Amino acid sequence: MFFFPAWVLQVSAEQPSNVYVTWENMEIDKCASAWLIKRFVDKSATFRFYPKGKLMPEGIPFDVPQAEIRRYHNMAAFEFILHKYDIDDQVLQNIGKIIHDIEINYWGRKRYEESKKINKMFQKIMDSSNSTEECLERGLTLFDSLYSTIIKSPFETGEGKKD
Repeated sequence: MFFFPAWVLQVSAEQPSNVYVTWENMEIDKCASAWLIKRFVDKSATFRFYPKGKLMPEGIPFDVPQAEIRRYHNMAAFEFILHKYDIDDQVLQNIGKIIHDIEINYWGRKRYEESKKINKMFQKIMDSSNSTEECLERGLTLFDSLYSTIIKSPFETGEGKKD
């Protein structure tokens, strides 16, 4: 188990409310969470990336240990944001199920057929991006597309894509 000192998350009292900070290197829950913040929580949000373990001097930390917005043992950061901001959009709930399936159900058999496909699509974005910022921008486009193609009704195992 890793513990990170509290100073890693120190932010000033005058922190900008629309600057979100996290560590470099993108992964699907971090990207999906940034997309959710940018599209549904704070449209003026900007993102800054710091080397892993380094002090983040300003902004709202997310997807790092000890941040409020992060992955927990039973929910992805994406799901936490849905809960924290009381977002009741069924398409977002369905995307949350997919992110959960990829991130929390990491070793288990995937419950949704979309999980493997979306994970592979995002892996290609990660592998071909030259920076965390580029990966984020390309990931935002992927999630915009995903939002327009996922069905609006709750889906169960093996269901989810619009025909």
